[in-house]
Amino acid sequence: MARKEKAGDVKPGHKKLVGKHAIASATGSDEIAFEVAVQPEQHARSVFDAGALPTIASLDAFRQPMGKMVETARLLQKQGLVVHNVSDLSISASCSKRQFESLFRAPLVEKKMPKEGQSMATAKTYLAPNARVQAPQVDGLSDLIERVYVQVPPLFFAGERPIPPFWNDKFRLRVPVDVAEIMRASAVHQRGITGKGVRVAMADTGFYRHPYFIEQGYNFLAVTAPDALDHTTDANGHGTGECANLFATAPGINFVGVKMGANTTLAVKTATELRPKVMTNSWGYSVDVPNSTMPNFLVPLYLAVLDAVSKGITVCFAAGNGHFAFPGSMPEVLSVGGVVVDANLAYRATQYTSGFDSTWFPGRRTPDVCGLCGELPTADYIVLPVQAGAALERSGGWGAFSGTSAASPMVAGVCALLKEADPTLTPEQVRNILKYTARDITAGTNAHGRPAIAGPDGATGFGLVDAARAMEVLV
Repeated sequence: MARKEKAGDVKPGHKKLVGKHAIASATGSDEIAFEVAVQPEQHARSVFDAGALPTIASLDAFRQPMGKMVETARLLQKQGLVVHNVSDLSISASCSKRQFESLFRAPLVEKKMPKEGQSMATAKTYLAPNARVQAPQVDGLSDLIERVYVQVPPLFFAGERPIPPFWNDKFRLRVPVDVAEIMRASAVHQRGITGKGVRVAMADTGFYRHPYFIEQGYNFLAVTAPDALDHTTDANGHGTGECANLFATAPGINFVGVKMGANTTLAVKTATELRPKVMTNSWGYSVDVPNSTMPNFLVPLYLAVLDAVSKGITVCFAAGNGHFAFPGSMPEVLSVGGVVVDANLAYRATQYTSGFDSTWFPGRRTPDVCGLCGELPTADYIVLPVQAGAALERSGGWGAFSGTSAASPMVAGVCALLKEADPTLTPEQVRNILKYTARDITAGTNAHGRPAIAGPDGATGFGLVDAARAMEVLV
């Protein structure tokens, strides 16, 4: 698949995000996070070549010798840059705006974001170069570095709404009981399968150890990505709240939350290095739109996700809330959409969530399966714990929000149940079990105007995940 290089194709940097989309950065609003790709070996193909999009089967051909990666990182560090991670696919680094412009000879200018439904980030403005970033002409770096791409903050697919003053003003779901029952995980728990011993990683805004988690006795660990600060806090509330949906379907897991900084690629690398069996991500970029190709700045993230799956990790991604979501559109991940259930236990697709045919990956339809989501106009559907004073907190350390951000961790929890029952399952086997045992949804329409019909469809994929039916395949 060809990718056309454009001035500003890399959407570099960002100003520090505020309010509901805040993400911690290591050194402040002036910090620029970027990924570095080294020159491929002689006669080897570049990942940026036209038609060179790797797959799981071909990924190893694009890995670079670690000696070359380490030497490149050493020279970057010598120039005063902070190197956060060195893998055989890319180098994660950061520096100040002034350092970046000086070393890479690429002035960064502030640009306005498009409307959120088509945007690549959530900030109203971002920093970007007007020309391709140049390799530094010092210490031989120009012979080592192929490309440099500044990373853009993601969208969080949450439909975040603070809870209204009156908690009884509408029907909402509670964790863990309602989510566990409707996802039919409670029946699996009663059989003694709760995800015990299965490590599940989640990269998000932070993971505050809420009293709710302590009371429930969950195995809860939070760490920071190398470019983030203070794993004990979550000023936004998104990560803290959404991981409660994961625990609702798999209360016995060994959970590790990775607090993200500005670099999503680095967050995925960090989560992968923790060696989970399952990974869930409630964020993405609305970029897999008709008549487009993958922008080069997303190639390092694409490789990082492929690398995780190649290591046997079942990777779940939210399919988006009316977005054309990537990495949720990748064929290798479990793409999770949404179904709404009302007080009368009527199930239907919701106009709030995505379901589309990928432009970048022909033949790929999202979502694969669904978890539980709210609907417009407010989408405040599931009551979730948050840190007091967080952007999403309304009363007493609790808020209510929804979207496919909520659905992905629910489904990831069911993946963990399957992995406890059969640790040998591959990511593809887990995905297939969930697809073919899901409950078919035949009512409602999604955000892209696709109706739910009998059988697999573009609104809900194969339907709402059914943990009990999925387990029947194994035990």
